[in-house]
Parts: sequence; structure tokens; C-alpha cells
Amino acid sequence: YQARQKMRLDPKFTTASQRDWKQVLCNGGIGSVISLVYQYYFDGRRPEDLSIAERRLMTVLIWAYIGFYACCTADTWASEIGTLSSDWPVLITTWKTVPPGTNGGISKLGLMSSFAGGATVGLAADIALWAQYFYAFRSGALPRIPYVTVGSLLGTLGSVIDSLLGATVQASFLVDKRAVSDLTAAELQKHKDIKVISGSNILSNNMVNVVSSACTTAAAVGLIALLM
Repeated sequence: YQARQKMRLDPKFTTASQRDWKQVLCNGGIGSVISLVYQYYFDGRRPEDLSIAERRLMTVLIWAYIGFYACCTADTWASEIGTLSSDWPVLITTWKTVPPGTNGGISKLGLMSSFAGGATVGLAADIALWAQYFYAFRSGALPRIPYVTVGSLLGTLGSVIDSLLGATVQASFLVDKRAVSDLTAAELQKHKDIKVISGSNILSNNMVNVVSSACTTAAAVGLIALLM
């Protein structure tokens, strides 16, 4: 989306926009495990025939799945759309203006995109679950939960967690008046006038995605456990 404008903001956009196996694993590994566990326990089984404990486990897994993908989608939408904001972002830890593309930078457009991304995942869950478990919802075997709301809130939470991690444990550098990250040691030595904008060079972007999505998944599980 708006590739030409993004290439002006980020010189690595042409490669960063392509997904390799590491990115696919980091952004889908936990969700795939949740899906496999769900299929193992509940594939082909009607909620009406399950025990109360099994129904609770089913609900927990649904929340975990939505939490994970709401975080991943919200982060992607914030990155893809938020970078196009006409206003420069502010660093989430200091509220100081930083160049577009800085890890931990947030903007109104980015936050709204995160909310919309999470809401989209939640809406898809609402449609899919009602289509599959219509009678279970009608009979009360499964709780009627507006997952579009759950997804939007968890997506926004995940995006905020990702930004906090990006601003603290992921380094952003200023190179040729542009914000870049995930530079190798050789690349760091190559640039003489490089400056650190924020963060420490501890986690890569992939690892930040793993941690933020895992934290959001855990938050989703903890929240539904308190509500049940």
C-alpha cells in the first residue's frame, strides 16, 4: 500500500515489505499452536455435548487465538498505514517527535489503524463462530461475546506493547536523515555519522513481534480467566 511513498521514507522498504520464513514463523507460530490444540480437543464436537470445563477451555483458546492475531494484524496495519501520517510520530516513552519509521513511534493514524486491524480480526471471529456454533450461542452453551470489541481492544494493546518494546529494547538509528533498525555490526561500522534515536540493540524486529504477540495472548487468556 502506497509503496512509492514508503520507499521515500524507508530505504529498506522493498526488502522489508517481503516476508521470509523467520517473519512467517514469528508472526504465526503461536497462533498455529493454539489452532492445533483447539482442533485436537474440539474438532467435530458440539459445544452442547461438552462439559463446563471443556467449554471454558474452548472459550480460553478462542480468546488466545483472537488476541494473538489481533496483535499481529494491529501491528501490521499500524506499520503499513501509520507511516503515511502527515504528522511525525512521537516516541511512546518520551513523547518527543521522532522520524517516521522509528521503532516505538506512535501517531493518531497508527493507533487508529491498530484499533481497526484488531476490530477486523474480531469481526471475522464473530462471523466464523456464529456460522459454526449458531445453536450453541442461541442455547447459551457458549457465551455471547462481542469479539469485534475484544479484538479491537487486544489489537490496540498489542500494538502499544510492541511500541514500548521497540522504544526500549530495539535500537533505531538515524542514517542519512532516515530512521532504520536491525542493522548488522558491519552496517553499523560502515556508517560513520550514524546516531541512535532510541532503544538498545537487544531484540530484533522479529523478536519484538514474538514477545508482543505472546504478551497479548497471555493478556487475553488472563482477562477471560478473570471474567469466567
